[in-house]
Amino acid sequence: MNASQLPSFNCSSSSFPDSEEERNAFQQFCRCYIPPESWHTVAEVVLSKLLLVISILGNLLVIYVLQRMKRNGDQQSAMKLLIQNLSVADMLVCIMYNVNEAIGIDSRFTTTPVCKLFAGLLWTTLSVSSCLICCVSAERYLAVVKPFDFALDTRRTILLVGFSWYYSLVFTIPDFYFLTKLETPYCGKGIISYCSYDFMRGTDISVIYTMTVSATFLVPIFFIVCVNIALIRSLLASQGSKLFRKFRPTIKDAKKRRGVVFIVLLLTAIFVVCSLPFATYLMLNALDATVPQQVVVVAYYLMLVNSTANAFVYSFFSVEFRRNCKKLFLLPLNCFK
Repeated sequence: MNASQLPSFNCSSSSFPDSEEERNAFQQFCRCYIPPESWHTVAEVVLSKLLLVISILGNLLVIYVLQRMKRNGDQQSAMKLLIQNLSVADMLVCIMYNVNEAIGIDSRFTTTPVCKLFAGLLWTTLSVSSCLICCVSAERYLAVVKPFDFALDTRRTILLVGFSWYYSLVFTIPDFYFLTKLETPYCGKGIISYCSYDFMRGTDISVIYTMTVSATFLVPIFFIVCVNIALIRSLLASQGSKLFRKFRPTIKDAKKRRGVVFIVLLLTAIFVVCSLPFATYLMLNALDATVPQQVVVVAYYLMLVNSTANAFVYSFFSVEFRRNCKKLFLLPLNCFK
């Protein structure tokens, strides 16, 4: 449809055509985009705030209770420190997401520096969470397969945490660089400012974006799946070996060992299930493929659900964690008595 064939529309009207063809003609004639019915539905807003509260309270509980728990040996203390940093990263993911939702579209805070800072930090914290789960999985694998040759101490844990942040910052630099404030005319609403990538205006960085998504999501997911498959195979093989029966101290220790491994496996399974749709969406977006809006919403909220999983996994599947939580919650009652 050329310019001479375009029908006449009232561009100041807040009502828009129903058919797709007429809507496209309306946008072409008025040189603006028809806004969505709602940037975010009420259910999405309530769900994101609910997950934010659960993530903050749950992960703070994990951090505090783990700090109160008595750990015997440097390796258990180092594992505690690793899980605490994972909880911090998960909590930051939900916080950064909600901050971006608040300032990302048509806000007085929607400026280029704010877009670069908070949107960039969102992808960095997502990547840090992925890297720390890789570290937790690798530590459990080495502790099970090479219990006499491997020992994780506090110094190595600090190096792993530092490497996770360094790795994530390196591969999320494009987010800090290309994210900016864009302005687009929306029909009936005027000029709307929002945070987006500069390549939306024509700069092709699909190769860089694909590399970033691969390094921060696809590679960690692949690594975690391979490590946990190897861990399960090693556990199944060791159950019937004479060496395993010889060095197994007590039934209680064996149950605790299996419990820790089960928690790690469950954490990584939740991470893979929740992160794979999000990583797939990012990869399709990098390849300029059309993704339905419903798929995008599900992918984002699965990512947020992953950030709330730590507290529930530890609460329901760790006897020692439940015992310490009970002591913590009964403390005010005991003080009152």
